[in-house]
Amino acid sequence: MAVLTVVAVQLLGIFVSNGKCLQQTDKGETETLSVVVDSNAHRQTDIIQILEPPKVITNSQRLQISYHCSKNKVFGIEVISNTETQKKVRLFHKAWKCSKTEETNKKLTLFTRFPRKYAFQPDFIQKNCEFLSETKIRVWILDEWQWETARRQHDAFLRAFVKASYVVQYPSPFSRPRRNFEDSCVSWRTLILLNISQRMIPKCPHEKESVEIIQFPAVMTGLSYGILRTFQSYKDPGLETKRLSMLQRPRITLSVWLYVLEYCQRDLCSIIVRMNRTATYLTPMIFLTKDGRFHVQISQSQGQDLAALTNFHVPLHQWFRFVFTLDNQMWAFTFNYGPKFNTTFETSFRIPGSVYMDDTVGFLVVGGMEGRPAFRGYVGQATYFRNKIVSPSQILFPDPLHPMFELQLSRREDKCLAFLQWTIERLQVRKLIRQQETLKRSSFSYFANIYQQTRKDSGTTCTYLDTPVPKTYRILDSILSHYQNIDEIDKKRIGTQLFAVLTSKIDSDVTRIRKIFPALKQSSCLGDNDAMYMVAVILNNGFLVKADEMQALAYLMMAALDNHRLSFLAIGNKHKNGLDTVPKDLDQAYMYFKYVADTTREDLEKHKETDVLTESVRLTDDVNLREQTDEDGDVFHWWMHQAKRGVLAAQQHVARMLFWGSQGLKRNIQAAVEYYKMGIESKDPVAMYDYGILMMRGQGMKKNVSEGLSHIRRSAEQKNPAALNALGWYAMNMDRNYSMAASYFEESYRYGNPDAANHLGFLHLHGYYPNKSADPDLALQYFSYAAARNQFDAGISLAYLHHKGTSRTNRSIEVAVEWARFIAEKNPHLGIVLRSALQAYRHGDNFLAILYYMMAAEAGIEVGTFNLAWLCEENKDGTTSFINKDCQWRNYDLATHREPQFVDSYAFIKMGDYHWFGCEGRRDVYRSAEFYALAASKGDPQGIFNLAYLFEEGVDISPQIWRKLGIPRQFQASKSKILHELYTRCRDSPRTEAYIPCTVALYRVVLTGIWQKYQSSIKISGFIVVLSLTIYSIYILRSYFWHRHTTNLSIGEL
Repeated sequence: MAVLTVVAVQLLGIFVSNGKCLQQTDKGETETLSVVVDSNAHRQTDIIQILEPPKVITNSQRLQISYHCSKNKVFGIEVISNTETQKKVRLFHKAWKCSKTEETNKKLTLFTRFPRKYAFQPDFIQKNCEFLSETKIRVWILDEWQWETARRQHDAFLRAFVKASYVVQYPSPFSRPRRNFEDSCVSWRTLILLNISQRMIPKCPHEKESVEIIQFPAVMTGLSYGILRTFQSYKDPGLETKRLSMLQRPRITLSVWLYVLEYCQRDLCSIIVRMNRTATYLTPMIFLTKDGRFHVQISQSQGQDLAALTNFHVPLHQWFRFVFTLDNQMWAFTFNYGPKFNTTFETSFRIPGSVYMDDTVGFLVVGGMEGRPAFRGYVGQATYFRNKIVSPSQILFPDPLHPMFELQLSRREDKCLAFLQWTIERLQVRKLIRQQETLKRSSFSYFANIYQQTRKDSGTTCTYLDTPVPKTYRILDSILSHYQNIDEIDKKRIGTQLFAVLTSKIDSDVTRIRKIFPALKQSSCLGDNDAMYMVAVILNNGFLVKADEMQALAYLMMAALDNHRLSFLAIGNKHKNGLDTVPKDLDQAYMYFKYVADTTREDLEKHKETDVLTESVRLTDDVNLREQTDEDGDVFHWWMHQAKRGVLAAQQHVARMLFWGSQGLKRNIQAAVEYYKMGIESKDPVAMYDYGILMMRGQGMKKNVSEGLSHIRRSAEQKNPAALNALGWYAMNMDRNYSMAASYFEESYRYGNPDAANHLGFLHLHGYYPNKSADPDLALQYFSYAAARNQFDAGISLAYLHHKGTSRTNRSIEVAVEWARFIAEKNPHLGIVLRSALQAYRHGDNFLAILYYMMAAEAGIEVGTFNLAWLCEENKDGTTSFINKDCQWRNYDLATHREPQFVDSYAFIKMGDYHWFGCEGRRDVYRSAEFYALAASKGDPQGIFNLAYLFEEGVDISPQIWRKLGIPRQFQASKSKILHELYTRCRDSPRTEAYIPCTVALYRVVLTGIWQKYQSSIKISGFIVVLSLTIYSIYILRSYFWHRHTTNLSIGEL
């Protein structure tokens, strides 16, 4: 009866008022205890407990069990724990028999003994270690008839009615004691290795379970571009095993900050999704809908997708945070929004069926992707917690000085709205003024005239119509006088007109920027992207105004929202190099570069007279500068004269200069067509091809596909590779004849045509090549060949494949970024800025040239950065004093961040000087040697001379530098031979100004070598020569004096 009562009390979890509960000790936490129902009847009751249970249990732990058996029974103890994979292990267990006794209780003392892998630290013999958690000491009492079954099935504790459990802590692997091998038979070699391993300080690999996937605000334009992230398997075996065990029951947390400008204009706009290389959706997927709700999609283990909508509409034009958790079959959202983010909304959904998620497969994409546009707005910050659920209350809000708050997006929008309201009101005023002027010109009755005069005389203050316009608004007001009303289209047109007026004022006198800077901001508010970009450049560099990097970035982001090419390049450049408080993030940089790269060909093929070819003209290159011309230049007129005389090369050159707008000319496609016609008359295959392409497109003439194709065929008959490629393109896209297309492409490719290589890559990538399946890696080889020869589409495909990787080629974000940027920098929008800068320099306005080169340098183009640094170094008229930021060294340094083949050797030499002389207190002779070596590798005699000088001064030069410079291995052991080789190269360079100093240095090295080699012989020979000359001189002098003395005696005798 007593036992039944104990069981009932334990199952109900309550205590009878006259009973006593065994008290919990200070050291261990008791989970389940036996209960005495009647203190007078304790002899009929089974009792078991651990006296003073420990807080932390270790090997050889002393434990004392207190027990009482009402009859013959079995009692026992066990220590269990959980591994990292949630697998239960039994560290220790033991059982004893007990008989009915009259004593109150008995005591048993024992010492635990754990398995070696859990008892001791890892060492040379036992290398694996495991973390244990949820460790418990459990004691129990069973009837003898139950014990046999419980022993076989290892479930004695579960079967027992009288039992107790204590939660204790188990030491981490390196907090456990070391094994003692003194009494063991271990070889001397093993003992040494054990001692070494025990002295080593173990270090776990740095692996994050919480990953900042977005650290700095990113612009989402509503297009199919996003930021891609990948996650690797854990290196730590315990973490990796735990991750693999959770694939069928995922536990993740996402914390994301958004600033949404408008709800999705399509069915769904991507916020965060997971996908693989074949663009298949993976868990989880979060989209924004047309009505501002979140569409959440989860992939189930069976391969089916399940979607649900939240019942919360996200706020517009303000920052808000959402925390998304996926805990096995349950996902939940917590939204924080409002002025201080203290308004909260929560929602959740249970998924029927199991969920599968492996975050090491595929990619996590923030924003858009192929076939799915992103939302329009900003992502301020995003954190991904792997394999764990984190409560929203535990995720702290970012610091108030976080860049997403420093951008002050809401404040800027409010100010622009207030300005636009003034613009609308001013248009109304203008309208009323025009009405008044119309009334004045009309005939009035006598009484109307008297009434108007009375109103005029009675006014003691100026009317609303007579309110003066503020100074900063006068330029805009003059433009508004031509408009009747304003709408979205007119607003942008007004901004463009205002910027055109301001640009003309800047071109005439760049120092006016101080006065007209507020008007530039007005043009920005009116939606002119070029004005936003100029304001950003001026603010970022502090050009005639106070520098403000964060506000400059805000203007760049505003322009990028409207797909402004230069702003995209500028933000991408900052992320590429980690400039101006922007962290280095190649995945974010790729998103910006990729958009501009994708639009470059389209922008080039859209014929605009204002567009020009992006050309890299360095201000230090006098030859290239002399080749720059314009429509009235002597160089252009000479080319035209040669073309009209029938010189084919001149006809081709003039036609392409006019078509692309190169060498200082404006694009003039109609004039270009005339010169192509001249080539056709001469049956020039290149001219026939170019003319045929223009005719098929209808550029500069009436579109005629059949006639254009006939010109291309005649060119192909002369084996023109470009024409053969064009025929292949027509067969592929128009006739859908992939066999014929491949044949043309292969023939053109054999002649080295890069366009044909790109098309062959396209066929292999998509599996269109006859009798062959899709092969991205083979396509990658064709794209690499074509891209290296300036084929735009191949460069874009190459960037895309390296960005995602293929089955045999690992993902390389570095290569992807470089190719995307390389193509993006060919965009004609950048060419216009470079042309403006070059024209200002040629006209002698260095200050204006600095502004335009500053705009090019902001976009990251190397020639703009180099020319800006050179102009700042020249510093004519002290122009750099009007720029807040360092202009010279900063830009020379940025110019050297590109691939060496794109960098001018002069920039390498300047940075070598910077580190050698310790400008700004940063002397680094080894870094200086590296820069001089880079200049030397490009054949620059100054770089070779400086590197040799450093070597003579005793600077230790890395053998790797000598290998890169091609110094023969047999020379590298001799300092004199290396110097002889360097100064010989310096002397033999094409630069004539280097001949004399390099020759003198070479002779010095040769003479020094002779001296060092024959020093003793030279000294002895010199001593002998000097001694001989001395003796000879003494002999001559003596002879002379003797002869004179004799002569004097003879004269005396006479």
